[in-house]
Amino acid sequence: MELWSSASYEAHLLSLPFALAPAAMLIVIAYTAVMRGAPVLRLYLLAHCLTLLPYATVMMLSPSITNPDVAEQLFRVATSFIPLAAATGAGLQLAMVRKYRRYRYWVWFGVANAFVWVVIGSTTNAAIDGVQWLGHFWYPRAGSWAWLALVHTVVLSVGGFSSLALAALTSKPSHERRQLRSILLANFVTYSGLVDVGLAYGVGVFPLGWLLSGVGSLLVVRALIVEDLLRVRAVDTTAPQLVLHFAGAIVLGWLCLAQLGPSVPWWGVTAVLALCFVGVRNTFATFALIDRGARGGEGPLERLVAQLVTRARSMAQAPAIAQLAIDIIDLGVGVRAQILLASEEDWGWTTLHAKATVAASLFPETMRAQTAAGSGRIDDAHAPDPLLMSWLAEYRAPLFADDLEAVPADLRAVADQLFEHHGARAIVAVRSSDEILALLVIPVAGPRLRGRSLAFVERVAERLAEAMLHARMAQKAAERAALAREVELAATVQGELLPGKGPHVHGAVAVVGSWQPATRCAGDFWGVYSLSEGSLEGSQHGGAAAGHGRVLVAIGDVTGHGVASAMVTAAAIGACDVCVRRSGAALDLVDLVAALEAAVRRVGGGELAMSCFAAILDPVERSVAYVSCGHTAPYLCRSAAADPARAIELHALVGRGNLLGLGPATVPKVHQRALEPGDLIVWYTDGVIEAQDPAGKPFGDRRLQHLLKKLDRPRLVAASAPLVVHDIVQAGVAAHRAGRPLADDETVVVAQLSHSLPAAASQATP
Repeated sequence: MELWSSASYEAHLLSLPFALAPAAMLIVIAYTAVMRGAPVLRLYLLAHCLTLLPYATVMMLSPSITNPDVAEQLFRVATSFIPLAAATGAGLQLAMVRKYRRYRYWVWFGVANAFVWVVIGSTTNAAIDGVQWLGHFWYPRAGSWAWLALVHTVVLSVGGFSSLALAALTSKPSHERRQLRSILLANFVTYSGLVDVGLAYGVGVFPLGWLLSGVGSLLVVRALIVEDLLRVRAVDTTAPQLVLHFAGAIVLGWLCLAQLGPSVPWWGVTAVLALCFVGVRNTFATFALIDRGARGGEGPLERLVAQLVTRARSMAQAPAIAQLAIDIIDLGVGVRAQILLASEEDWGWTTLHAKATVAASLFPETMRAQTAAGSGRIDDAHAPDPLLMSWLAEYRAPLFADDLEAVPADLRAVADQLFEHHGARAIVAVRSSDEILALLVIPVAGPRLRGRSLAFVERVAERLAEAMLHARMAQKAAERAALAREVELAATVQGELLPGKGPHVHGAVAVVGSWQPATRCAGDFWGVYSLSEGSLEGSQHGGAAAGHGRVLVAIGDVTGHGVASAMVTAAAIGACDVCVRRSGAALDLVDLVAALEAAVRRVGGGELAMSCFAAILDPVERSVAYVSCGHTAPYLCRSAAADPARAIELHALVGRGNLLGLGPATVPKVHQRALEPGDLIVWYTDGVIEAQDPAGKPFGDRRLQHLLKKLDRPRLVAASAPLVVHDIVQAGVAAHRAGRPLADDETVVVAQLSHSLPAAASQATP
């Protein structure tokens, strides 16, 4: 006990400058302890300052200690916390750059290792082996393992320090970068105090670590107050200000009393301390005014509103944004508000009740009546009245329960009910133009909103309205993007269902076709099927069928274009596939049309119709059988090989029939026409002849006929005739449009019989 008696201490004036570091650290500790927000940052900042405080305190007491054994024991305990300060500092630095969650296990491992040094350093002479008198104060001598403690401290620091330095020096200019640079500078100055290790080895004359630690702590204080290091600050700054004032008053009072001597009476000591407190308070108030002017009057409430805007940008749901606004208001004015959200679809309202509000605990009967459990929808009897909301959309001030004079007399009763049902003291409308998006309800249990508090809540309501509108637009954009993806998928599926351009060679018949949708999904379709026995060989996806069997060519056009029309075309293609699989070579055109009629009627629901032309080319019989259901007539092009001078003959394959999917189902008439070797048939949809030039003039039937009659006869004799004719027609229509976008889907199909056919089994009637 004698070791720790009062005889071991004798107050010395030199302790006063050494008090800078512990005083600054106490300010940081007090400020961080009472402020709310950023819990991980607060935890590691507190731990870092608390672990640095012992060494700073012992350095302050060093000039006043008279017993070397006491000095040795104090330095042994104080220096044992330095590795732990490095570990907690690394946690603070990683939390600043948002990497703490990724490396938190390494931080915990470092803290655990540092605790080992606390035990070893405070109980053995491994790190500190006695003290030395440096003229006016005591300083420790290095133990045999002091170098290892220093290396351990540096290793624990390097990860967090390098991450902080990299982020602070390479990130883009922003408020966050200013925060990072502020704490980087503070850490650099504080860590520079390790230069005092040289004194422990006999190198140097005077310690500088106390000064560097103090300056570093003051820089942390500046980062906390000016740069808002903790990111979220409560409005009530009375407690940290008082701590700051008292700390300054104590230091100033100590200096004054040391100059006055011990003869000052108690009432004189009290007066000196009071005057020091007043002087420190006035000094801090002056600096606060200067700093506020430098920052343009920005305070913690303004920063909270800015945080609402920043955080709401990443949210897409109105309830989440409203919950954030509730939390911001709670931090700003200390009241747990409630928000009623207006529905976009009807006059309904919902309330946030995932977290209980103050009003719910004070008014359980009324709050129980207003919501349906689990849904959040307010009962219609307790929902805000539409007439009151129409008036409130034009009224630009908050409503208070004790002041409803501004409310029209006929709406005052429903306004009273609204306040009563929700236990409200005040209601602030969250509006956009003349639309009420939500109501911000301040409960009776909360404080009265006046002055800055009321202005803060109104600014929150304005920013909440902007955030909710932004979320609505983002949600609608997401819905449009999802619809676009669905359309893209439908277009991809439709493209897979239709055959490629070709040529598709099925025995003696070669077919080339293409379709160009006016939008991503088309209402046109076409198909070519080989009618071999029980086979779909070479049908929709191309390929040559064996033998010289019949070939089915079908083309159709659904009214309109888009996803709905594409669904009908998909059903029509499926009906063709089923009929071909089921009937094969025995396919009957009447049965095919009946299947198409049923498919279009079922999928189109009587709202969409389809024109269709189906033809069966028989190279053995040298004939084509066809039916037309309201479709444009294809053209048969014939070039006599025996008479090269004869012009190309053009015949329209005319058939009469009703559109499919509308009106009563009818049985179409099957027509038949004879074919000759080398005959070529051109099918098309109405988008081809209705294509308009820049002047609005359609391509027209006559222009198409003229184009086909002027075909080069040698090209028709060539094996590639279907491909050549198809490209000529398509190019002619494109040239007529002259770059104008398609007004309707365009489909062109060309088929040709081979020039070398066996003798006909029977001759069809022309």
